[in-house]
Amino acid sequence: MFFGPDYQEHACLRDGTPVLLRLIRPDDKELLRRGFLRLSPESRYRRFFAAKVDLTPDELRYLTEVDGVDHVALGAVTADGRNGLGVARFIRLAGERGTAEAAIAVVDEIQGKGLGSLLFQRLVAAARERGVERFRCDMLGSNRGMVDLVLASAPDASAVVHDGVVSMEFRLPPLGPEHPAAEPPRESGLYRLFAMVARGALEWTSRWQELGLRLMGGVDSDSWDGSRD
Repeated sequence: MFFGPDYQEHACLRDGTPVLLRLIRPDDKELLRRGFLRLSPESRYRRFFAAKVDLTPDELRYLTEVDGVDHVALGAVTADGRNGLGVARFIRLAGERGTAEAAIAVVDEIQGKGLGSLLFQRLVAAARERGVERFRCDMLGSNRGMVDLVLASAPDASAVVHDGVVSMEFRLPPLGPEHPAAEPPRESGLYRLFAMVARGALEWTSRWQELGLRLMGGVDSDSWDGSRD
């Protein structure tokens, strides 16, 4: 397995910033907590929808003690490993081995440099390696116009409307573990969807927001930079 416990990837962002990608480990609790504490009160509120001053031990355990199969967490850190820069996660849906829900986040100070795009590409590759074929996203029905725009350019997507919620599924683009970071799959409907969420053009359902708290932990979801590749 390429994205296994020993996976490490050195990369340079568009401005030359060196980063290291690897899987999140149980001993990353303090690293994750420090990343959370670097956030402004506004960023923390956007993440947890409450005035939150720290991550609890239970939250840190959930975010770092993952099984690497049904819950995969990919982290980006500075070249010296001292500071976290971003997190990408997916959680496989119970009873649907080929489908997962996923999220990507990048800390404020590094946004706009291509890290979000790189994390997207590697998360997709890691999911495909584990037999995940689709990512599912639930959007509020009030977003229907923007959802239709995404679907019109995404023949790989399907959508079902139920009780005011648009549930979309996207087949994962064919990205391997060594896909060039400078060649993001801009034609992918899933890639476009994440970019729209980052720009605030689409809004997750409350259920997805709650999942996002578990998926992304202490980094700012609004700083995904997939729209600025």
